[in-house]
Amino acid sequence: MFDWVNKHKRWLQLVLLVLIVPPFALFGINYYFQDSGTGAAVAKVAGTRIYAPEFEGALRERQDQLRQMMQGKADDAMLNSSEVRNSVINALVENRAMLAHALGQGMTATDAQLAKVITEIPAFQDRATGKFSEQRYQEILKSQGLTPAGFEERVRRDLALSQLRETVIRTNFVASSVSERLGRIREQQREVSQLVFAPARFMGGDPPAEAELSKYYEEKRQQFSIPERARVEYVVLAAQALENRVEVTADEVKAFYDSHSSQYSKPEERRASHILLTVSKDATADAKATARAKAEALVQEARKAPQRFSELARANSQDPGSAASGGDLGFVARGAMVKPFEEALFGLKPGEIAGPVETQYGFHVIRLDGIKPGEATSLEKVRREIEQEVRKPKIGKLFAEAVESFQNIVYEQPDSLKPAADALKLTIQTSDWITRNGGGNPQLSKPALLGKIFSEDAIKNKRNTEAVDMGDGTFVAARVLEHKAADFLPFDQVKSDITVVLMGERARKRAAEEGKAALERLRKGDTAGATFEAPQLVSLQAPGSLLVEAAREVFSADAAKLPAYIGTTAADGRYVVYRVSKVLDGKAVSAEEAKSLQRQIAQLAAQQQLEAYTAVVKAGAGVEIDASKVERKGP
Repeated sequence: MFDWVNKHKRWLQLVLLVLIVPPFALFGINYYFQDSGTGAAVAKVAGTRIYAPEFEGALRERQDQLRQMMQGKADDAMLNSSEVRNSVINALVENRAMLAHALGQGMTATDAQLAKVITEIPAFQDRATGKFSEQRYQEILKSQGLTPAGFEERVRRDLALSQLRETVIRTNFVASSVSERLGRIREQQREVSQLVFAPARFMGGDPPAEAELSKYYEEKRQQFSIPERARVEYVVLAAQALENRVEVTADEVKAFYDSHSSQYSKPEERRASHILLTVSKDATADAKATARAKAEALVQEARKAPQRFSELARANSQDPGSAASGGDLGFVARGAMVKPFEEALFGLKPGEIAGPVETQYGFHVIRLDGIKPGEATSLEKVRREIEQEVRKPKIGKLFAEAVESFQNIVYEQPDSLKPAADALKLTIQTSDWITRNGGGNPQLSKPALLGKIFSEDAIKNKRNTEAVDMGDGTFVAARVLEHKAADFLPFDQVKSDITVVLMGERARKRAAEEGKAALERLRKGDTAGATFEAPQLVSLQAPGSLLVEAAREVFSADAAKLPAYIGTTAADGRYVVYRVSKVLDGKAVSAEEAKSLQRQIAQLAAQQQLEAYTAVVKAGAGVEIDASKVERKGP
């Protein structure tokens, strides 16, 4: 496991950074795996339960991702569709099942391995020293509503889950003969012509009857729903906006620089090489004495012939990390090595050799190879950085006072936002229509604020919402200007749209019927009246106008029985008949291309293997999903 953690350290650190943002910050560690909810569960997996808060948090996160991907153009119906909701619960179920399976297989991380991963996460390191900061670690977790114990347990489980997935993927193997054969297929060309049956040719005829339109409206009523919505005015109090109201003097900057001088200086570093003779904790006195004697002999030999130190290290050192490089440890500063080693190293002059030095690892022979003097960063170089540091607590204090005033005014004068806006020099803004799920306005999309906006007090009594902490250094208070309950578009308003839809469906059906009939005749040898477009050469690399839906059949058609005919329905409703009239074998791919293709195939195969393994684990996890709690409520 430790080797696996080392090899995947950078990737794990990236993954773990994601863990300190929602949904975990919203719901805490217990919602991730333990039965900590109340009431009926949304799903049961491997003897545990997934409760509504975890599902709703994951759903909101997925909806936010979709909004970003679609640049705010995603509508509420799509974001809250059954497809999105089901994909979220299925992902939670699969993750829970795989985690239970990993833990059941004994996959976990030791305290030492856990500490190694967490202490090397850049977010938890002091910016000045680059070392893990316990204080920063505690502050970041606290800001996200997490405890160290909860976060560390989450990391430990994620390491186990990652190890399981990696173990499954590693079992995959693709033979070179397979990649070479697929390379030839990829380069193969086929002469293809097409015969298109477009729905536009069949758009005529009488419009649908009133009863048919009405039936469609009733059956597809959900398509014409209008969610509950409101227009609001609102004010935003942001800490960032207060920066210009805070002044920092030159004396304050100088005082901060002087009191934090260690942050703005680079300590002396020394380049060391060593030879380590390890001694186990339970070694006998004789074994320890033997190791010391050998170390003393190496000290004498190294001092007699300093130029042979690297050779002696390669031949005798038992440190697997440095022996191969002649004992070179690179440059180290104070605090990086154990104390006896450090004291010996920093007491040497360049080229001097010390030892034997005893540590918990054994006996060391140490040589000082060079010194990098420490240096201080000038005040001018860090002036702006210090100004920001000095400004932060001032802004924090000013912001805290402003927040208290903001909260009091919007509560004590609930009939208008103007008093708060005037007192704090804020601008009253007006929104477009928003729903309980948001509405494209990032400042109003937080569930906490939306819950207040759509509360009975805000809607019926037209009172200000309380000032809501948005979690990003801003507070927002809103006031409902106009509210509309959930409803459906009236039949008369959508009648013409339904007519177009039904006539289009009819045309697509006619196009498919005519295309399939033509395909049947062609396969029987009747080519009368079939006017194909000019042929084109296509390949998997250059498919031209070949539809993705038809590619598999076109390239799997028997080359010994040409012409071959394939029919398929395009996404836009066209029915296309393809005629394969010629096959040109592809050239052999180069060794480099074959290796690249082998890697690509291996990646695809590994992903499929992981998906299949996950499906098996999920099938055996006793999964129960309460569909009524997953489906969207209301119109």
